[in-house]
Amino acid sequence: MTILVTDRLMLRPLEERDRQALIPALNNLNVSRWTGRIPHPYGPEDAEAFFVYLRRKPEDTLVLAITRSDAMIGVIGLEGELGYWLAEPHWGQGYGTEAARAVADHAFEMLEREELLASHHVGNAASRRILLGLGFVETEEGSAYSNARQADVPHMKLRLTRQAWKEAKGRRR
Repeated sequence: MTILVTDRLMLRPLEERDRQALIPALNNLNVSRWTGRIPHPYGPEDAEAFFVYLRRKPEDTLVLAITRSDAMIGVIGLEGELGYWLAEPHWGQGYGTEAARAVADHAFEMLEREELLASHHVGNAASRRILLGLGFVETEEGSAYSNARQADVPHMKLRLTRQAWKEAKGRRR
């Protein structure tokens, strides 16, 4: 069981008690519009489907609750690529950067990954800033489906190599 601890956050596997925090956080179009798979509106049946997925997810998939003071404020994971979301009241406080940095460090140090992939919908300046700050570089612009918006939207793919991660990590000390 993976648990990552940062200065302000604990990243831990989701628990049944997190189910109720998911619904209001993800039933906010300001949050779900920036994701690929999360529908809008988001209700109890969507939370149930997510928990079913968690019980059956591939072993090499990492999905963690982002918690502050033991309350879930978002989710982060490595499912082929790094992905995350934060509940809107927690935006702009550095939690996304802190969580993404912890998962990237874990991926390179413990999982011995050689690279990480990520993406964001064009226009999501906060996510772009987080990823570029970690050392990711933009590799390809295209489009991707947004379940919340029920449409293809402009999308940017990014890549972080082990070397770029080391360099970025060196700058934060």
